[in-house]
Amino acid sequence: MRHRSRHVFAFALAVALAATPAALAAKKEKTVDRIWVHPRVDSFNVGRISMLPVTSFDNDFAAEKQVEGSLAQQLAITGYRWVSAPTTREMLRGLGGDSLVKVYKTQILNSERVDSLATPDLCARLRCDALLTVRVDHWEKREMEWNQAGKPSTSVKMHAALIDSSGTLLWSASGSHTAEGPHHDPSAGKIGVSGSGLDLKPVTGQGGAPEFAEVVATIGKRWAATFPKSAAAAAKP
Repeated sequence: MRHRSRHVFAFALAVALAATPAALAAKKEKTVDRIWVHPRVDSFNVGRISMLPVTSFDNDFAAEKQVEGSLAQQLAITGYRWVSAPTTREMLRGLGGDSLVKVYKTQILNSERVDSLATPDLCARLRCDALLTVRVDHWEKREMEWNQAGKPSTSVKMHAALIDSSGTLLWSASGSHTAEGPHHDPSAGKIGVSGSGLDLKPVTGQGGAPEFAEVVATIGKRWAATFPKSAAAAAKP
């Protein structure tokens, strides 16, 4: 009976080891973005897109501005005529003050996009063919304490949607990115102390968490590659 048990155990171990590479490969191939594109996006003849002010759950204006600038830069390659988020913000204020800006930001917070019934009128007022909405879902920089081992990191998660003037969703993307800094070893690289009194802490020459701009640009590059190209951009060789 023991002899049989050893064979059974050996067979089970062999099966487990054989499955390990496939399991590891599946883990490495984790999808970082969820992208959807309307199957007939070209038929909507979009030429001019207004980016609405970026919104975030904690009303982090600095983060919103940074995302607005970075995404505008990345999406410039798509070939559309863009109305920037700051320009759109001022146009909305001219139409209804800050209260109107707040109305649309609240809609984006609640449903990731502007209400489809309001889109035709809004596009007409902004003189555009479509709207791009962006929501920041997560914005975190994790630095290591001076006596803590590990890697500092910066994480961003966002959602975006492109809506035609008829209220039809043409493209959507949601995804995240985490960038890590160099490994922090509390016992290495001490170059002095900081603080005063009883709160002296070693100062190290080890790097910190990456900048938010780097992380947002990484997401923006991935999304720009999936964004529907304008007719003019698509015609270029």
